[in-house]
Amino acid sequence: MRSGLVAALMGIGGIFASFGATILVISIFSRLNAWQLPKEVSTGVLTLVIGLVMFAAGFLLDRIGRSSSRATT
Repeated sequence: MRSGLVAALMGIGGIFASFGATILVISIFSRLNAWQLPKEVSTGVLTLVIGLVMFAAGFLLDRIGRSSSRATT
């Protein structure tokens, strides 16, 4: 069960992180002449942060799961 949760967190987190990075790159290149803080940039940053947090949570759960399984055997 834990490995499925870890895989889901890391997978969805990776998708969100790459989607947020794509939004940021597109908004930076589209607003290159008149730089502002548009709604796209805040959405991109929020999506990127959520994705990175989910990916990190999955990674840490995987590391904790390995440590506890080694201790019992």
